Amino acid sequence: MFSKKSLAIPAVLVFTGFVGVSAADAQTKCYTLASLQGSYAVIGTYGANAAIALATRSYDGNGNLSGAFVVNEPTAGSTTGARTIVTGTQAGTYTVNCDGTGQFKRILTTNGVSTSQIDDFVITGAVVQFGRLLATTIIDAQQVPSAIIAGGVFLTRVHTRLPDFGPIGN
Repeated sequence: MFSKKSLAIPAVLVFTGFVGVSAADAQTKCYTLASLQGSYAVIGTYGANAAIALATRSYDGNGNLSGAFVVNEPTAGSTTGARTIVTGTQAGTYTVNCDGTGQFKRILTTNGVSTSQIDDFVITGAVVQFGRLLATTIIDAQQVPSAIIAGGVFLTRVHTRLPDFGPIGN
């Protein structure tokens, strides 16, 4: 009645189904370069609230980043609490480990001066989208003191992914 050939095809389909689920499940449980993709709002805090950075940053899902920022900082030498606004841009690359940690390597440009910076980060929030993890919240810290704020002040940032917008009216 039943031949070995008739059982071989269902067995292959069942095995293939398990392998497919395992690969998809492993992909969902591991962060990759594609986990950082899209536009993020970034709030940076210098030291004990000495200054604040307001920024946007874009990640292309392939390890490249770009962005712009505004920093509200103390005016050097002011005795009245005066503030200075500094603007700039940044471009660079990023790496992502399976566990959601990684590094940003950036070239920061402000007032015509460029500086290299390296930041360590951890993904603290994500959603599954198209079978992969997509970072919604990232926290980072610079490895060296700020190139913008004097006095050995360190910078930490929180990145929050902005929603994707389709064409207006849709």
